[in-house]
Amino acid sequence: MSDRDRGQSEVIGVVLLLGITIAAITVTVATGSAALGLVTDEARSASVENGMSQLSSQSSLVALGETDARRFDLGSVDAGQLRLDEDAGHVTIRVERENAPDEPVYDGPIGTLVYEGERRDVALQGGGVWASQDGHGWMISPPEYHYHKSTLTFPIVKLEGGERSPSSGTGVVRRSPATTGTVDAPANPLQNGTVVVEVQSAYYEGWYDFFAQRADGSVTKDDANQTVTTRLVVPDEVEFDKPVTLGAGGYSHQGGGNGKGKGNGNAGLDESLYSEGNVYPSPGPAIESELANADENGEDLESDCFDAGTCTAGAYHASGDVTLDRDVDFDTSDGDVVVAVDGDLELGSNSLEVTDTGDGTVRYYVNGSVFANGDASVGTANEGDEAQRNQFFVRDGFLEDGPGQGNVEIDAIVYAPNSETDLAGSVTLRGGFVFESLSTRSNAFTVEPDGSPGTLTFTIPGGADRSPITYLHVSENVVKVDFDG
Repeated sequence: MSDRDRGQSEVIGVVLLLGITIAAITVTVATGSAALGLVTDEARSASVENGMSQLSSQSSLVALGETDARRFDLGSVDAGQLRLDEDAGHVTIRVERENAPDEPVYDGPIGTLVYEGERRDVALQGGGVWASQDGHGWMISPPEYHYHKSTLTFPIVKLEGGERSPSSGTGVVRRSPATTGTVDAPANPLQNGTVVVEVQSAYYEGWYDFFAQRADGSVTKDDANQTVTTRLVVPDEVEFDKPVTLGAGGYSHQGGGNGKGKGNGNAGLDESLYSEGNVYPSPGPAIESELANADENGEDLESDCFDAGTCTAGAYHASGDVTLDRDVDFDTSDGDVVVAVDGDLELGSNSLEVTDTGDGTVRYYVNGSVFANGDASVGTANEGDEAQRNQFFVRDGFLEDGPGQGNVEIDAIVYAPNSETDLAGSVTLRGGFVFESLSTRSNAFTVEPDGSPGTLTFTIPGGADRSPITYLHVSENVVKVDFDG
């Protein structure tokens, strides 16, 4: 190779090296700039999320009347755009009933304040804070929607404002009393039907997650219409104007002799203590729902409750038949007790007794039958009758096989509409009882009211995908957002 060729090769090598270096630097700078831009946008969005969460808390205080006005600061919003849309987001609430028109409760827009960043949007809507990115939405802080123990409280927070595209992230949120008030909802307690709540929103996925995970109810979503729907069912109620309520099977007495206790005579149970030909819904859905809940969230019935001798607040589950081999006490001082048995419950000659002096309830969900004999009893330690503190939901039979000649005493409300109850012992039923049929073969059979005046009402809770609602409180609470100049 000549010196000239060698010189040209060195020049070309230098040029290539410089080109590669420049290209690498360019890629690094570009990648770094993109990464820096992404980090910066994330930081700005996080700052606005924090500001929106504070504004959510402040607007809720204003909306619910705890203060007339509050200042807010959303932080730096220069890199994005603020937009207040009074028509964005829509809430519909209605009560659906069979064979009757829907009863409207609320139908209107709730307004949305949104910060549109380079990649992420952050919004205040309905008292909650939401975000969306790449076509997916989620919740940052929850809305003003509260469902607890069959009561739904929904103070709808509606946003209004004079500026549609404010340039500042600071301002004052004020209450608008002229357009704030209670919605004309059905009278409480609700009697029947299904309460339907629909939310149409660009952030519907966040609303869906909130309803599904934290607000209870049967929840569905419609992606095409960006709508979420939750349904709460008014529980069925059974009224006892007589101690024993029977289905088509009716009542029969196969014994003779001298009856014992109130309502009994040689011919059996007095007609003033029972009614026939009634039709009631199956307890199956409620039993299945409670079995699933207790299995997932509860404790073991036998080891943590029955074998312990005393059961405290909470849910207890058994995956098969359960036979009681000792007396069991229940303490409901800290809350109700749920006993869920996926099979039969055999009391033997033992007692189930509520020992505290409060008004807590023990509810038994039995996916089979309940048997008892000897000196078995269900009741409370307090003086007087407290039938409603022990409640049984039984899929099959309750004392169907004719207990022995012991002294069985049941102070409870028993909902077993499929039971063909056959009583042959010295049995006392005190409270309210629903059976398909009742046969008595004893000269010492007693039915007594529980001592409560008037009609006794027993609620059948909703089953699977049927979260119950008894009280509905809805109000519209309008707040006005005024931005600084």
